[in-house]
Amino acid sequence: MRSFNDMMRDGVDGGRNGQDAERVGRAIAEIAIIDDDRALLELTLLAVREAGFSAVGFHEPLDALMWASDADPTCLVADLKMPGVEGLDLVAAFCALNRHAVIVVSAFVDVRTTVDAMRLGVDDVLPKPTTIDELVRALRRGAEALASTPAREELTFTRRERQVAEMLVEGLTTKQIAQNLELSPRTVEFFRASLLRKTQSPNSAALASALTRLGFLAN
Repeated sequence: MRSFNDMMRDGVDGGRNGQDAERVGRAIAEIAIIDDDRALLELTLLAVREAGFSAVGFHEPLDALMWASDADPTCLVADLKMPGVEGLDLVAAFCALNRHAVIVVSAFVDVRTTVDAMRLGVDDVLPKPTTIDELVRALRRGAEALASTPAREELTFTRRERQVAEMLVEGLTTKQIAQNLELSPRTVEFFRASLLRKTQSPNSAALASALTRLGFLAN
């Protein structure tokens, strides 16, 4: 099985696999690749573009989430371990948007992590490093799943988002929430920004009001 380096030297297969990938690439919106390794991110973007996909890359998880919140249904390819984000929290936030096919690519994949990811709604879990052939097949499966799934627009929150929302309504600061949930302040800010976007709130006061209307009450 060819590595990314092999694929980049030889070019993407111009036969049936390459043609199929190009058709799938045209059938879905711009895909997103999320990886904090900038060199690998650029290499992956180049490979999937040569395979016929339109793609955008992110090395900051918050930027990726903001983009995904507004994007049309598409495939998101995410590294599992991102700086400042705990475990599967980023993946859970993507899945909670309820309109994208989420593909996890990680060097830290075991049976338990795979099961947890699938329970969240992940479409595929690939070991890292993977090959462009494997990734294109996963993108094809994701596109097919999107085509057969009705669009869902209901507002949903992940477990972490609900925890942060409850504490925000109580008036806790980012530092206090981080201490209570044993998270980094940056991770709490990640979820706060996600809540702002989901509730379309312009500031913290409007967010607290929106969360109260949605049933999050102070103790």
